[in-house]
Amino acid sequence: MRGFYWLSQLIVKLFVRSDVQGADYLAPSPNTLYVLETSRYSHRFLVIEQLRKAGNTLPEQKMLSAAHDQQESLRGRLESQVERLEFLADDEDIHIIPVSIYHGRMPQRETSLLNLLYAETWDKAGIIGRMMQLLINGRQTLIQIDPPLSLKQLKQESPHQPAGVVAHKAARVFHAHFHRRRQAIIGPDLSHRRTLIKLILNAPEVKQAIQAEASHTSHSLASIKKQAVTNLEGIAANFSPTTARLLAPLLGFFWHKVYRKMHIAGIEKVQACAPDHQLVYLPCHRSHMDYVMLSWSLYQHGLMIPHVAAGDNLNAPILGSILKRGGAIFMRRRFNNDQLYTQLFKSYLSYMASRGHSLEYFIEGGRSRTGRLLPAKTGLLSMTLEDHLSKRGKPVALVPVWISYDKLVESKSYQQELQGKQKRGESFWGLLKTLKMFNTRFGDASLSFGEPVLLQDAYRKTQDLKTNTHFIGNEVLSRINKAAWVNETALIATILLANPKRSFGIESMVEQLTLLSVLIKRLPNAPAGIAKGDPNDWLYNAAQRKQLSLEDGEVVLYEEQAQEMAFYRNQLHHLTLLPGLYLLLASRYPKPLPQTLPRLLTPLYPYLKAELCLPWCSEELSPAIKKIRINLEKRGLLIRQTKYLEVSDQSLAYVLMQTAEPVLLRYYLVFRLLATGHPLTKQGVIEESQRIAASLHRQFGFHSPEYSDKNVLSVFVDTLLEQHVLAEESQRLISLINNDALLKRAHQILNPQHTAWIEHALTPR
Repeated sequence: MRGFYWLSQLIVKLFVRSDVQGADYLAPSPNTLYVLETSRYSHRFLVIEQLRKAGNTLPEQKMLSAAHDQQESLRGRLESQVERLEFLADDEDIHIIPVSIYHGRMPQRETSLLNLLYAETWDKAGIIGRMMQLLINGRQTLIQIDPPLSLKQLKQESPHQPAGVVAHKAARVFHAHFHRRRQAIIGPDLSHRRTLIKLILNAPEVKQAIQAEASHTSHSLASIKKQAVTNLEGIAANFSPTTARLLAPLLGFFWHKVYRKMHIAGIEKVQACAPDHQLVYLPCHRSHMDYVMLSWSLYQHGLMIPHVAAGDNLNAPILGSILKRGGAIFMRRRFNNDQLYTQLFKSYLSYMASRGHSLEYFIEGGRSRTGRLLPAKTGLLSMTLEDHLSKRGKPVALVPVWISYDKLVESKSYQQELQGKQKRGESFWGLLKTLKMFNTRFGDASLSFGEPVLLQDAYRKTQDLKTNTHFIGNEVLSRINKAAWVNETALIATILLANPKRSFGIESMVEQLTLLSVLIKRLPNAPAGIAKGDPNDWLYNAAQRKQLSLEDGEVVLYEEQAQEMAFYRNQLHHLTLLPGLYLLLASRYPKPLPQTLPRLLTPLYPYLKAELCLPWCSEELSPAIKKIRINLEKRGLLIRQTKYLEVSDQSLAYVLMQTAEPVLLRYYLVFRLLATGHPLTKQGVIEESQRIAASLHRQFGFHSPEYSDKNVLSVFVDTLLEQHVLAEESQRLISLINNDALLKRAHQILNPQHTAWIEHALTPR
């Protein structure tokens, strides 16, 4: 047996490379012990090696095992430690630190004999299997060290119980901990896909839906069942641990080749939630890279790879098969009241949730072509919420995720789509063609996890499912924005696009970039991270990516570049528009006072909040505006002249005002259109506003397709209805308030050229 121990040590030294999570807990003391999930010699040696690297030693008697064949030994040793508490000083405690070790940490198919030899699994592997794990997956080893258990605290919870009872309780705590941790990292046991489909088809609600479909159509029950099987096979993922394990190093190489750096922030929030919650990742959606990058990042940080709901447009030959093996769940873009398909999809998601799978879907539905967050598509969120309410299982944590890039892979096709060109379909050959673009770097990529939304806390019992879903969807969008990582391209675009000439001297540009970075970091809704380094380097990098041009000491944007850069600028609108509006009002309003400007901004806030997913409720707005004013004053953009406010002549003040004014113009346009008195439907208001906004922005060079975007206009009109500014009668919009005073105030603040153009563009009906 001793020879086997030395052989294990040799294999560990030669073949194992460890990624350690929670290394800070490795702080030995006379009263610190370690409990391992297994009794394997190699695992003991790995812990001892980690301590040795930190300059510490660990006696063998300080190591415990929670393995099933070590139950009696564990309880006995824990009991002796509980008894030892009586002899310690009052300020002393005994801490026991749980340690989990995984080799090739992926979910395991029950019927895959090859994987059973070497992959991490729920089943106990034999000696050969353990050796194969070290030899084949040793370089994919994760050592997970978790916070210690206080024996004193456990004893105090049951002060009158004997040491043996407390020890038994501690052993149960460790067994539950290791079970949750294993599920959080490698995922639950996976049934064979055919078995899974059979289980779902036999579910009572699915049988009922099949019967209902057969009774409402001329098709036989057998043909409806066959259709249900076909639908489920199209939906269900075909997750392959081998595929994921092979792709991980390839993707790592790919990211290193394509991106200069990948910023990952907030992952510790997810790791803290993972053992006790079913995780549902809700990222924003800007690129096809999003879901691959998120899955890869979770794997690298020792978390289960989620099953991802993706549009069935990606289920193309070859490409679809690869994505399914990576965990893709394909779904129709629209269910079109297909009750059977809806029930099949709902039952599949429910089954996956009941098995403890992490899930992922894009809260916006599709990719944003403008850079801004799209309104929440709440269909899948409603299914998640309904499933959570219908059964008692693990609590659900919705994880908001911000994803952004210095340069999008799809930037060229996005501009073509915004200009009216037909979107191209997805295919494997299209993917290969896209890969040709990766001969150059695309800058940095950023992935930032927001504060999770815990469903049991967020659900309002006094409101119905639809209202709750809408509220939670908006809360997720707000937390995505709060998790923003501001990249260098977005900062550059914000400044350059505010200048009608689209050019600045390099020195002036660097100065403004520095000031804008500081301003954003000090906002009350400051982002999770912001680009670091020398702004001169940012400009050089952007020029290398052909996003701008450097000519004779000038930073210049040409027309095509300006159209692309609008996408990146728009990512920061939730940060820049309120400061910009404050400066705009201070600049145009006569004798502005610090107490006057918040009163002017407050009526606009419900529309800004809905459009930009801002975080403050109405009671929190005044303190937020005050912090914005103080920030503007400290940066020298706003000056106190006796009791009045004055906007400084700094270039950045002009930049922020130019960024904000088109939003007010769009609001003015809709109100002015409604004031014509012509009967208009909601669709009519949106279409006419689109037409005028597009011509206005072409005339004055705002370079912002989203200003005339129907989604943005629709959100604004919906908010007017929610705020009871408008009502809908017989499908016609009617105004419930007199807009004359509002329009008069708008004329005081907005550029006269712009309002005159709108008056000219309004056509009689």
